[in-house]
Amino acid sequence: MNSMSIRWVKNVLINDEKSTLEIQIGDRTIGDKCYTRINNELEVWFENLYETRSDIIAQGIDLLKMRLESKSVTYPDGTPYDWQ
Repeated sequence: MNSMSIRWVKNVLINDEKSTLEIQIGDRTIGDKCYTRINNELEVWFENLYETRSDIIAQGIDLLKMRLESKSVTYPDGTPYDWQ
């Protein structure tokens, strides 16, 4: 049986370097396998606090924001990233 997962992937600049932000949720159910990743680093797993896709993604975004709070995160055109 193939596993299913949902990925939230965004291409941004972190301190002016091309970077990728990723959140993965779901394998057997939507919240059983959740992680965040920046570029090619190892996954940072987290226990989801919610049941809906949008709430789990929001939790992952909050975790990424905390990890990147001391860095400049922008869209590729240089405008500030809005975390949507």
